[in-house]
Amino acid sequence: MSELVSIVIPIYNSEQFLKESLESIINQTYSNIEIICVNDGSTDNSLEILKSYSDKITIISQKNEGLASALNAGIKEIQGKWFKWFSPDDLMYPSTISSLVKEYDKLDKNTIIYSNWEIIDFDGKHIRYFDESNYNKLSNFNYNIRLLDGQQINVNTALIPSKIFEKNIIFKDLDDPVAIDYDFFLRCGILYKIKFHLIPKPLMQYRIHFNQLSRKNISKTLKYTEKIKFQILSSISEEEKIKYLVELKKYQKSKIVKQKIMQLGLKLLLNGPTQISDIILNLYLSKIRRSR
Repeated sequence: MSELVSIVIPIYNSEQFLKESLESIINQTYSNIEIICVNDGSTDNSLEILKSYSDKITIISQKNEGLASALNAGIKEIQGKWFKWFSPDDLMYPSTISSLVKEYDKLDKNTIIYSNWEIIDFDGKHIRYFDESNYNKLSNFNYNIRLLDGQQINVNTALIPSKIFEKNIIFKDLDDPVAIDYDFFLRCGILYKIKFHLIPKPLMQYRIHFNQLSRKNISKTLKYTEKIKFQILSSISEEEKIKYLVELKKYQKSKIVKQKIMQLGLKLLLNGPTQISDIILNLYLSKIRRSR
């Protein structure tokens, strides 16, 4: 029998795309899933939509306490071998879960897997595919260097072994909730020696629209991630910290000229007017990630 996959969906005023997102999960070819929806004090029609699926999902309702609280509330209830965080804006392909589980069976059990993804617009129309940098052949240490350099993982593509949470790893309540997943992955890699593995094909649809949290104040988020890096490195031994910082500096110096120019451009954008930066930063960051 196939192993259970637990999908946790944190929900706050998500009525616009919620039904479509739920349908994409319910109709997976991989049938052994549980869907836990955490309604974080929504004031729109989200809870009513959830109740219409009450025979297929588990609903947790709480007062508005933020993204990390909603995720951790859902994680306390999961029963599956794997955990998957999914956003109510986005869509799974019919075979998303089966593809992730099939790949996971080939890997070390202390591994987080993730994939490429398709970008769609407000109306669900295809914009383009996003191919992550493939670091599967790197050592854990060198992968962590890429994370420290700013490599992001689209958490909606990831499948995470539930046993990770036995290590008392939780999603931290940060001043900037957009950085919660980056903080989680960086702690997993550096503090808990967890591996990462990319499936180099798109396995979900990521919806871009201007109301989503991740597109607001992105310049502030990028600056905040620097604080996260410092805090995590301060949690390890001084010897290990110095090793990471030395190798990170070497890696950044080794980048080709094009990459360095793009990084310089990013710094200029971050120091520019916020209203300009936030409009173009998403496109610019995408280009940087593809060139790492």
